Amino acid sequence: MSRLERRRQEVIVRSIVPIVEQLDRALCELAIDHPLNGRIALILVDNGLELMCHQKCADLLFDDRYRPSHRLTAEQRNDARGRAFDKKIQFLKDLGHIPADQVQAMAILHEYRNQLYHVGLRDDPIIGQLAHLYFRLAAGLLESLLGAQRHLRWEPEVVSDTARRLLPELATAKYHRAKIDIAALRGRLLAACSQPPMPVEQALIGHLLVRIDQAESSFGIIAKGRSGTDDPIHTIRTVQLEADTIAALVRFRRDGDKALKAKGLAAKPLDVRMLSIARGTKVLVDLNVRLLPGWKPKYPRLPFESWRKRTKSIATKRRSLLALEIFDRIRREIDQLEDIMADPIEDMHGWHQHQEDVAMDSR
Repeated sequence: MSRLERRRQEVIVRSIVPIVEQLDRALCELAIDHPLNGRIALILVDNGLELMCHQKCADLLFDDRYRPSHRLTAEQRNDARGRAFDKKIQFLKDLGHIPADQVQAMAILHEYRNQLYHVGLRDDPIIGQLAHLYFRLAAGLLESLLGAQRHLRWEPEVVSDTARRLLPELATAKYHRAKIDIAALRGRLLAACSQPPMPVEQALIGHLLVRIDQAESSFGIIAKGRSGTDDPIHTIRTVQLEADTIAALVRFRRDGDKALKAKGLAAKPLDVRMLSIARGTKVLVDLNVRLLPGWKPKYPRLPFESWRKRTKSIATKRRSLLALEIFDRIRREIDQLEDIMADPIEDMHGWHQHQEDVAMDSR
């Protein structure tokens, strides 16, 4: 092995130990079938995989600097050095270090980590299943991202008991003499990973069917309107039109404010909450024609049975990552419909409360 190759493979131990420790702790959490443990496991795996991607980017930047045959473009260097996770994994996919289907799965599962950090999670019943899937994906990428073997600069002060257990080479290593077998590490981690309580595909199907039932029940609150005689298909079209039109109006006003600021003029803030007053009026229909000419609803008919049919098709998929992609597409559609139904449902509750108040006052 040349000095340059050895120098590229020499990674400070503190760069590898956090990956090993987090994946090992994730195994402990995955052994407990509870949403809290699933959340912790998913966060640990996600961070470990981010560190693995960061290390691979560091290796590629080293090659770019010292090997003329491994030159990167300026854009690729920026993506490799940057903090945007999606750009890093896209960069690694483009260079053939992560398969395309795994990049898609990583993006989906990374988003669940972001939900946990920022807004909580609507999908707690399957978080453990997703963490199991994420762990196996991350462990499977160890060799691709870290290499089959690594030469480590020895730093005994950062080597924990966990690191020695998972990297037995460290027990007898000396300075500049530690060669870590990443392939063997992958095998040990996967062998220690327990099976999820039920197959991933089965869990995804069951959870989606529950979510679909919940969304259909919520839509039932507004389906027939205040009169109780409206056509549900007309209602879902109206809900989509109003939501899309309000979003377009917000974008239009935001662009206008930017133009005013560029000219040194004061912006004209739009109170989005006041727009709900226009629901059910012709104003939004007219605005839709002006702002979104040629608009068509995403759902020209009720989507619930179509969702159920697509959900059941997950059982025919032999690969968990493909099942995850189908699950994620349907889950996003459910989330979107629930979001745009939220204000109309709240308005309906308010109207019912008003009717009850009027009835009480007339007694």
